[in-house]
Amino acid sequence: MHNIISSLSNRGNKLASNPARIDFEIFMEAVQNLYSPQENPDGAFPLNIAENQLMTSEIREKLSTIIKKNEIPEWTLKYTDLLGNIDVRKTVANFMEQYLCKVPIAPDIIGLSAGASAIIEVSSFVIANPGDVVVIPAPSYTMYTNDMGIKSGMERYDLQTHHNLEDYGSEAPVTTALLDITLNELNNQGKVFKILLITSPDNPTGGRYTEKELRALAQWCIQRNVHMVVNEIYGLSLIDIRDEKLKADYPAERSYTSFAKIMHELNSDFLHLWYAFSKDFSMSGLRVGVVHSLNKDFMNGFANANVPHLVSNITQWALGELLKDTHFIDAYILENQQRLTKSFTLLVTHLKENEIPYIPSEGSFFVWADFSKYLVEDTDKGQEQLWLEIYRNSGVLLTPGEGFGHQKKGLFRIVFTAIPFAHLQVAMERMTTYLAGRND
Repeated sequence: MHNIISSLSNRGNKLASNPARIDFEIFMEAVQNLYSPQENPDGAFPLNIAENQLMTSEIREKLSTIIKKNEIPEWTLKYTDLLGNIDVRKTVANFMEQYLCKVPIAPDIIGLSAGASAIIEVSSFVIANPGDVVVIPAPSYTMYTNDMGIKSGMERYDLQTHHNLEDYGSEAPVTTALLDITLNELNNQGKVFKILLITSPDNPTGGRYTEKELRALAQWCIQRNVHMVVNEIYGLSLIDIRDEKLKADYPAERSYTSFAKIMHELNSDFLHLWYAFSKDFSMSGLRVGVVHSLNKDFMNGFANANVPHLVSNITQWALGELLKDTHFIDAYILENQQRLTKSFTLLVTHLKENEIPYIPSEGSFFVWADFSKYLVEDTDKGQEQLWLEIYRNSGVLLTPGEGFGHQKKGLFRIVFTAIPFAHLQVAMERMTTYLAGRND
C-alpha cells in the first residue's frame, strides 16, 4: 500500500491520506444504524449532511411518473451542447426567471454542470489563477475549500465578521469596511483578492443578504476588479419568519432579492450567480448545478472546461419535464417551506429550553448553534470531544465546527431537514436530555 500511495502525485498523496470531511466516516456509521421506532429504536440520527428528506417522496413520485408516462427522446443518447441541452436550458431559464431571479434569464447566459460542486470548481478554474484568494465570510460551507482549491489551486480566506453569535447582528456579516481591511491585508501579503463568495441564504447560519447589502458589495467588487459570486442554492428553501412561534426572533423588516436583479442592473463581467437543484428540490443525487453570468468570455471558457462535468442527458431531460409542470412547482415550493418551518420551529424550541444560543435562520436547512458552555476545554480537541460525546450518548450526529472557518470553539451546525419530522422530535428529546444531564 505504501508503494502505491508514494507513486501518486503530491496532490494524489494528499487526497489519499486526508478525508474530504472529518465527519464522513462517522456519518456512514450512523447511516448504517438509522433510528426506526419499531425496528431500531436505539438507532442514530445523522443531522450533519445537507439533504432535504422532508420532500423526497414528492420528488421521487413525480420523476417516476415522468419516466413511466413519457418516451425517452433520442437526443438523450447523443452528445449535446457543452453548457447543457439548449431546450432544457430554456426550461431552466424560464424556471429561474419565474421563481428564483425574478428578472429575464436567457438560456445563453446559464450553463449546467454535474452538481453544485462542479459549478463551483469550473467557475473558479476559469476565473482564478493558482494561489489567488477567495474571501468567504466565516463561518461558511466546509467543502468550498476543496471545490475551489483542489483543481483550481485557490486559497481560502475565512473573513472573521463576528465572534459570539449575539454579535452577528441585523446587518450582513460582510461590509465594505471589512473588505477594505481584507484587501489591504492580502495586498501586503502579495496575494490577489480574486473572488468574494457569498451564500444567501447562508450555510451554516441561514442568514440572508438584503438587496441593499448585495448592491454595496457588488459595487465595491466592480470598482476593484474582484469577482463576486452569490450562491443561491437555498434560494427557495425559506423559513416563514412571520410564524407566531418564530417572529420574536426577527424584529426588523428586511427586503430581499435575488442577486440576478443586481447583476442585470449593473451589467458587469465581475458578477456571477450559482444555483443547483440538489437542495430546494431534494435531488442531490441527480447532480444538476446552474451557473448564471453576463460575462460572455466567462461563459465560453466555462463551456470548454465543462466537458468532464456535463450532466447526463437523461437527467437533463427528466429535470426539464419536471420543471415544465408549474402547477407541481407552485405546490411543491409552498409545501417545502411549510415543512421546513415546522422542523425548524421544533429544533429551536429545544435549543431555547436548554439556553443554547443560535442564529435565527431565514432560509436553508441549518441552525448554527453555540454549544460552547458544554466544552471541557476551549480547544479544537475539546470541540471534537464534545461532538463525539453528543453522538455516542444520544445518537445525534451534528456537523462539527471544524472546517467552517469560524474561530470560536463549540459551534455546531444542525441539519433539521435530514430526517423525518417525527424522528427529529425523538432526536431533539434525546440530545437535550443528554445535555441537561451534563449540567447536573
